[in-house]
Amino acid sequence: MMSPVSDRRQHQRLPMEVEVELHQEGEPVRIVRTEDLSQGGVLLVLNGHARPAVGSRVQVRVCGLLGGGEAPPMVEATVVRHIEAGVAVQFMGDFGGE
Repeated sequence: MMSPVSDRRQHQRLPMEVEVELHQEGEPVRIVRTEDLSQGGVLLVLNGHARPAVGSRVQVRVCGLLGGGEAPPMVEATVVRHIEAGVAVQFMGDFGGE
């Protein structure tokens, strides 16, 4: 039986652990890691860093360079949920789905 939360999911989650930069206005850039990713958002493990408030806007960018040597894009997101280890963010704009 599916949980009520999984019943509401619009996009399939894929386990994915990569380091990302977490940008929040007025805060230093933090390096955190992802736990899973979907077309609609990402779960960020904050490694003891303070959690941004639910509803706050953040920006996320993969650390390092992409395969072609170009810099990864900065992605706008909104914090939608706190979890024990970090936060879930929903992508805004083109990354948030149709």
